[in-house]
Amino acid sequence: MPKLGFQVNFKNEHKASHLAREISQYFHRGSSLENRIETVLNTLREALGVKSLKKIDQDVAKAYVEYLREKVANGELSRKTAENYISAFNRVLEYANERLGRNLELISPSEWGLSRGSFEYVDRAVSKETHEKFLSFLSQKEDLRAQALYWSVQLQREFGLRLRESIAIKETTIERALETGKLSLGREDGTKNGREREIPVLTEGQREVLQGAYSFMKENNLFSLVPTERLREQYNYAYEVKREFERETGEKFNYHGERHAFAQAWIDQGVDRATVSGWLGHGREEITRVYVK
Repeated sequence: MPKLGFQVNFKNEHKASHLAREISQYFHRGSSLENRIETVLNTLREALGVKSLKKIDQDVAKAYVEYLREKVANGELSRKTAENYISAFNRVLEYANERLGRNLELISPSEWGLSRGSFEYVDRAVSKETHEKFLSFLSQKEDLRAQALYWSVQLQREFGLRLRESIAIKETTIERALETGKLSLGREDGTKNGREREIPVLTEGQREVLQGAYSFMKENNLFSLVPTERLREQYNYAYEVKREFERETGEKFNYHGERHAFAQAWIDQGVDRATVSGWLGHGREEITRVYVK
């Protein structure tokens, strides 16, 4: 097969930097776009395992946007920054279309609820079936990190916690919830911007998950659901095992989709959106529109 007259691989930081420069120059753009494209390429490689323009397809595009959505939801990216990254990613898609003869659709930030001021509903809820499959996948692993994540995922679904919150949540927080019937979260539990919020324990399923997580922590002498030296290590592991699950099963799983499932379940039971918004810890009620019909 003849060699291409331009670079398509970004298997390391040096290659990503070189390709970002090529793409930026191809569109006659400056260093700001080049830097954003470089960040996009490094994220595709490190978070999604994609190292070549040839490997980018619509599934990869969706996975990248889901990655940005989780970052925004977890308070790690602003909506504006995510929109800028999508713009840079679209230049990557255009470059692949023009240089490789692909037909990849560009990403619309507004359709994914990522444009500034956009709060349109997008169904991202994890189905009960996929939720159970992922839990089964985790339960088959002897790794303590997977066992801790098993309880984190259930806390996300039962209480609408963000991934970071479900990992960082303290043993004492769960203990108080079992005593009082209210899950009271604060800065020490990894809440976004350190905001405090309270979620009532209303179902037997919620109480069972709290009790299970609490017993797991006690048995393993953990102060939170972080069995690693640093929270970041467990956070990264969560995405590693998610990608492994998707490769082995062919199914898509999104941690933040558990939060969507929580919100939709309570809306379907007749709880008003303002109340659900408070449980989710949203600063503005209109943000909850992205989660529920």
